[in-house]
Amino acid sequence: MLNPSNPLALIYRINAQDRITYVNPAWSDFARANQGEAVMPEQVLGLSLLEFVDDPTVQQLYGAMIKRARAGRPVRFKYRCDAPDRRRTFEMDIRQLDNGEVEFISALRHEEVRPAVTVLRAGAPHDNRLLRVCSWCQQVALPDYTWVPVEVAVQRLGLLENETFPRLTHGICQPCRDNLEKAVIKATE
Repeated sequence: MLNPSNPLALIYRINAQDRITYVNPAWSDFARANQGEAVMPEQVLGLSLLEFVDDPTVQQLYGAMIKRARAGRPVRFKYRCDAPDRRRTFEMDIRQLDNGEVEFISALRHEEVRPAVTVLRAGAPHDNRLLRVCSWCQQVALPDYTWVPVEVAVQRLGLLENETFPRLTHGICQPCRDNLEKAVIKATE
């Protein structure tokens, strides 16, 4: 299990009703450093975790992982949480606490610098188009249902030819879904 006393670990907790009850200082620091004003404590505490998940498949997977954790079977998986100018891989542990509470602990495992991708910048001008990004690997869905790295999607979709960018929405690609379902199944064994 990841160490919850690590000062750099990002930690949040939900109660038995799946409402966010706690975020640690590292969470706030990370949000502030990544233009994440929408996920500062005053914006998220008391809200349902699943309010922050648009995609029904991702909601289902999180629900299954939370259920497993509440049954005393922790879940661990890796995911990407990129910034416009860097690729980052995190590892997350989901485990039960007392009274139906569940704790989520994330730790940075790898980070690499890359040329900035403007479409990922929170302050970039956006329009009504949607660009679907995998919640785990950060690949982007193209209209032909293939998933490619964001840099490739920007080029293939001609996103730099417009003055505005599509809004990002999250889902899950099939390989990540398969891997995550295996992690949930493994957690039940």
